[in-house]
Amino acid sequence: MHPVCYTRKVRFSDTDCQNVVFNATYFVYFDDAITDYLEALGLPYAEIVRRGHDMVLARAECDFRSPATLGETLETAVGVERVGNTSLVFALAVKEAATGRLVAEGREVYVVLDAASKTSTPVPGYLRDAISALQGGRGE
Repeated sequence: MHPVCYTRKVRFSDTDCQNVVFNATYFVYFDDAITDYLEALGLPYAEIVRRGHDMVLARAECDFRSPATLGETLETAVGVERVGNTSLVFALAVKEAATGRLVAEGREVYVVLDAASKTSTPVPGYLRDAISALQGGRGE
């Protein structure tokens, strides 16, 4: 269910005074992973906009499983868990690369908009088809 993986070494700027990755930083990792996912679809964000659509974050959640520290390499795996009428639910899992230790899990819901009117619109066929092709029919 997670066909795309974003890898990042934990930087000093990612951590807090407790010497672990700051909680809000995981949402940056999630955003980077979803950006890579869209590119893997062959539909980077700019292409989606060019086709007359936009996507906005409607909900974000993260469950913290274990702390990550400076210098560790994290892999954020992402896939579409569900395609709704006007939304996509992304499932994300962050693991420490060397051990596979689960660090965090998350879900983000994006609503598809008509780019001109900024109102929600059904997930377009080209996006549904690309997700299905990447995930082997899973996610719908």
